[in-house]
Amino acid sequence: MKHFSKNKALVVTLAFLMGTGAAAAQTTMKIANVAPASHPSGIVLQEIADALNARDDINLDVQVFNDGVLGSEMETLDQINSGVLEGQVAQGISIFQPYSPQFGVEELPFLFPTREAAYAAVDGEFGQLIAAKAEEHGFKILAFWENGFRHFTNSKRAIVVPSDMSGLRFRTAESQIRLAMFASLGASAVALPFTELYAALQQGVVDGQENPLALISKASLANVQKYLSTSGHIWNAAPIVVSKVWWDGLDQPTQSAVQTAFDEAKMRERQLIAQGDEQLVEELKAAGMEVNEVDKQAFQTATETVWARSEETIGADLMALARQIRGGKTQ
Repeated sequence: MKHFSKNKALVVTLAFLMGTGAAAAQTTMKIANVAPASHPSGIVLQEIADALNARDDINLDVQVFNDGVLGSEMETLDQINSGVLEGQVAQGISIFQPYSPQFGVEELPFLFPTREAAYAAVDGEFGQLIAAKAEEHGFKILAFWENGFRHFTNSKRAIVVPSDMSGLRFRTAESQIRLAMFASLGASAVALPFTELYAALQQGVVDGQENPLALISKASLANVQKYLSTSGHIWNAAPIVVSKVWWDGLDQPTQSAVQTAFDEAKMRERQLIAQGDEQLVEELKAAGMEVNEVDKQAFQTATETVWARSEETIGADLMALARQIRGGKTQ
């Protein structure tokens, strides 16, 4: 009887230890973000992390790293590709261009006539095509959040017509199409990571930059930029990107919980971006920036050559879809 009791005690102890080990074996989901924690993407990311970490039906540990602490967007994308990092908020579809130049389609100047047209595109056929192409390179896009419409800022003068760009040196992202856009406008541009932008402006390495209002504000660029010209020349999505290998290794309940969380948060993040745009112009004015509108028709005409030259790299089919989107004829 004593022998039975010892064996029973051993079984109970082993079962407890095994159970404890299983409970401790959480799946980690580290998410990088170059934007600050106060940016809409940072705010909503943390809300998702808190919600998923609090759930008892999945065993997930979501960790958010804002402010580019894990590296530039390209560095963290490569980390995802190599399996070092699980995911990131990419501040544009164009971040995938090193894997295929076709992802530069989002960079075509004045592609999206309105914010609503952009939402319809990324939530429809356009977004499905981009997601499928991303999977070919080992990435899974969970949702398309919003980075927003990009606008020009600089320290020299107001930009109203394309000729005002002449002689100015801009920082831009690592995008061949965006570099071509600046060339078509008579400006020079240098590709620098967002994490190096403030210092480059402060030190006079570049005269200006272009970003959505939320990033201009949250990165305190009003401290080093005098003029804001609301051009809206490019609209960037903010795709939620994870490793396809990591994703495929999750069990179905965890996949469902994560997918639903990022899908449902999409509208809130977009709403924060849109609402912020209405307030940020006034806040940037109060911070000392001079704000003006640009002659959009003149800019569209000046950048038409960028579309023509992009046909070969982006591909005829995707370019045809882009032209339909620009004309408001399709999603």
